[in-house]
Amino acid sequence: MRIIFGLMRTVVFLFFIGIVILPLQVFGQLDLIPNDASSNLPSKQDASSFTIWIPSKMISGQDYEGMVVLDKPTNQPSIFYLSSSDISTLRVPLSVTVQPSENHGIFTITALKDGNATVFGALNGNLTQCDAMVYTSNSQPSKLQMIVPTHVTKAQDMQSYVFSEDKFGLPVSVDEDTEITVTTSSMITAPETVTIPKGQYYTTLPLITKGSGTISISSDTLGVATTNVTKTRDDITIKLAVAPYTALPNSLSYFYIWLEKDGMPFKPPYAIHASLTSSDTNVARFGNNYDVTHFSDMLYSTTIRDGVAKGFVYTRNVGSTVISASIDGFGVASASLIVGPSTNNQVTGKNITSYCDSFSSCKPNMVKIWVYPTTFDDSGYGIIGLYHEMNQSNTSTIIPLEADSSTVQLSSNGPETRYDKQISMIPTRIPGSNEEAGVAQAVEFGIQGGGTGNFTMAASGPGEIPGVATFNVKPRYSDSYSIKITPLPAKAGINQDLGIMYIADSTGAMIEPSNVFAVPPQVEIKSTINNMPKVLDFTSTNMILGGMLTAKSELVASIQGIQSSAISIVPLDVATNMEFELPPRVHVGEKFPYVVYKTDAFGVPLMRIIPRDVSTITGVDFDPSGRYIYVNQEGRVTIVILSEDGAIKQSITSFYNDMNVNTDANSTIFRVGKDNIFNISSDISDVTYKVQSIFPVIKKGDGEYSIIPSREQSFDVTIFAHKDGFRPVSETLHLVSKKIIDITMVAKGNDGTQLHINPKFTVSNYSIEQNTPFTTTVNAGNADMELPPKVILQNKNYVLHMIDIGNQRYTENNVQTYLEDDSYIIATYDLVLSVNATNAIGGGFYSYGSTVTLDAPEKWQVSFLVRQVFDHWNGNNLPFDSKTNDPSFVAKDSIFATAIYRPDYTYLMLVIAGPITGIFAMRKHSTISWYARELNDKLEKFIAKLHVQENLRT
Repeated sequence: MRIIFGLMRTVVFLFFIGIVILPLQVFGQLDLIPNDASSNLPSKQDASSFTIWIPSKMISGQDYEGMVVLDKPTNQPSIFYLSSSDISTLRVPLSVTVQPSENHGIFTITALKDGNATVFGALNGNLTQCDAMVYTSNSQPSKLQMIVPTHVTKAQDMQSYVFSEDKFGLPVSVDEDTEITVTTSSMITAPETVTIPKGQYYTTLPLITKGSGTISISSDTLGVATTNVTKTRDDITIKLAVAPYTALPNSLSYFYIWLEKDGMPFKPPYAIHASLTSSDTNVARFGNNYDVTHFSDMLYSTTIRDGVAKGFVYTRNVGSTVISASIDGFGVASASLIVGPSTNNQVTGKNITSYCDSFSSCKPNMVKIWVYPTTFDDSGYGIIGLYHEMNQSNTSTIIPLEADSSTVQLSSNGPETRYDKQISMIPTRIPGSNEEAGVAQAVEFGIQGGGTGNFTMAASGPGEIPGVATFNVKPRYSDSYSIKITPLPAKAGINQDLGIMYIADSTGAMIEPSNVFAVPPQVEIKSTINNMPKVLDFTSTNMILGGMLTAKSELVASIQGIQSSAISIVPLDVATNMEFELPPRVHVGEKFPYVVYKTDAFGVPLMRIIPRDVSTITGVDFDPSGRYIYVNQEGRVTIVILSEDGAIKQSITSFYNDMNVNTDANSTIFRVGKDNIFNISSDISDVTYKVQSIFPVIKKGDGEYSIIPSREQSFDVTIFAHKDGFRPVSETLHLVSKKIIDITMVAKGNDGTQLHINPKFTVSNYSIEQNTPFTTTVNAGNADMELPPKVILQNKNYVLHMIDIGNQRYTENNVQTYLEDDSYIIATYDLVLSVNATNAIGGGFYSYGSTVTLDAPEKWQVSFLVRQVFDHWNGNNLPFDSKTNDPSFVAKDSIFATAIYRPDYTYLMLVIAGPITGIFAMRKHSTISWYARELNDKLEKFIAKLHVQENLRT
């Protein structure tokens, strides 16, 4: 038996290979061999495709069902050959047959052990496949998984976890201490190794992220796992300004540092440290003691609070320097500073005394004004300086001057901007200066913004060129923050780490809490998890939430002022969900398998279930066995499964097969009052038809129907064709009913001869030009006909006798009438026969069938003493006895008859006999013979004379 079975599998396998490698076949296409030519289904499926479906998840040791689906039915059984990529995991039959006129072929599947497998289906050299995974409850650790709180961070510290899992992704405890090797990119720092303790399935892995990179973990027995972390930073612009930027030696300028994000003032709720440097401390520095040199003269540290930092830059000697500000994590900004006179914003290198002395003093003739930050939300600063502008050789030189106690007038187009309208330029001495010339050049004043917008501020004094500064008032950039919790795989009944909590900004990136809160915020936690703290302080970048689960639990974490977070934590070894699988596409009316099972939080099936309740739309039915579903309508159908473990819905697409319906009634004119027969046919068998019309419809036979219209009009006939599993077809015929009649006309002689005449015949203005006999169809209406009065056929003469139309009779050859119904018109012609009777009376023309009587009368001669009497008739084929005088006969043919006469001497003999008798008496002869001889002699003489007289007449 084993040998035979092995041979069978070898043959099938070779045949399967032969099918798959057939050339020029399109994947998934059918090309069936023609079978029953008498079938209404197409014998060849052109470009028809098929699919195969099996449950994507199965539990080892259980039986399931899969299905192949044809897009179009065939007229013969379609045999699909099946194969499993791993027969030790999934077992399927060698083939499945889809019956004629059906689309589904259902086959059994046995799940043997855990693993992945693919089921292949082949038909006529075409192949399709479907994948499945088989699960088992006895799992062993086979791989690693690394979980980080988030893959995008702006923070530096990060707490991550390493888990041991089985091949299905479920956490599984290790049997011994398992050392994990950790490798990272250069911008990420982590311990070289961590250990998962025996009996545990996770350990922690702290990370320090200075930049983006990759973290890999590996073990000799559990393989390698890798994850990525992206380090981002706020897209914040550092702004630095120095005013006046053309400054008086031995005086001071003001520096301003502020932050902008997306063109708006950026004011984080935490302090930011900034460092400032001067490229030439001989020109300007940050210390105000001219005689003592400090490190802070060239490197100055300041703090940005509420988004702005400001301070003094002390000027010393003529020259130029660059002031730079650096903020760790944000970047660098710089601004130029000129000390002394300048031309075209370049230092001239000359002292002010080179331009202004006791003989040529410089008076202020120009006012300059600056507003910083150039963009602010509530308040900014204005700076005013006095200058003398000197023009020589088309070159303008700007000379900074000391404040001279004059008053400068201020104005702005910001209607709600608040500021001092007059500023006194007081020559304040610079604190800490040991030089007599250490006097202030500029005066700073405050500005309070009103409404938002772009504004200008102008400064002017008597005889001075006014200065103008622009500034923009915008609302500050406001970021939103939220608490995030990344759940960790957990089991029921043990204390364990359950989630990593962190704070994220609006981009979702993890941030340092200290950048948002001045002091660690307090987190309030609401949960039903055992041993979970109710309140904790957010003291680090990541906070670990731990406790003991017994079932699915909800956890809500909140901090006052920011968005809270709510998650569900589910123990992996407890069924929490349902999964519902069914084929994505099915044929209407055919059953198909499905599967419902309980799953854990990772989607691993734990057990198959029978639905407690089902919610569907109309047209979906469940088989009483609970194994199959029927869909009885086409389209997208949603099915909801309810059980004690929850509810799940799934959608499926159902399709009809297509059929073609034809009728011979298209463009047909139906006849009023008549039985109008038409036929309906389809390319498939056993189709049910329903015909709707305003007139009665009668089914005559299989696909044969009749309609009898009762009046003339346009009307529609709608044909509905139905067969289970096929798309219903409806076709509307646009028809016209008319009063149409059949006219049959014949012409015949009364002798039974059929005559071929060509009448002039018009009905409803339609001319009929046909020779009789004919039958034609016309619309009912007025008829006008003219028939020839005489017809000659083969030397026979026929004369119109009458025209019969129904129960009407006409004797004229012109007829006008109204034809409303079918008409049978008979034109009867009489055959005219010639009866030529010579020496007789009664001859002439007679109608065929009439009675003719001939008469040959006596004729007298010689004063009526001799007469001609009838003897016989002479002629061919006489229809009467030739010996009979006065014959009567029925005329059936023309005849020629001549009456033959003979002389009759009876009267003459009587006349002659008298005298002879007298002579006899007188002579008294006594013998009779003598009398005879005497009479004979007398007659012969008389007759001879008659002949002579006759000849003389002729």
